[in-house]
Amino acid sequence: MFLIKTRRSVRTYQAEPVPAEALDAVLEAGTYEPTGGGRQSPTIIAITDPNIDRRSQS
Repeated sequence: MFLIKTRRSVRTYQAEPVPAEALDAVLEAGTYEPTGGGRQSPTIIAITDPNIDRRSQS
């Protein structure tokens, strides 16, 4: 939680992938986020394939 509370914006990214353990921890933390009005939690999608361009999916 310390890292979430002390986060900073990143404008450049490293080429190495995020370790699976770290990705799992972030995704788990996201499932506990509060929702307004008792709505269902949002769907969280982690794309780990570097060949997928998220901009082409819209």
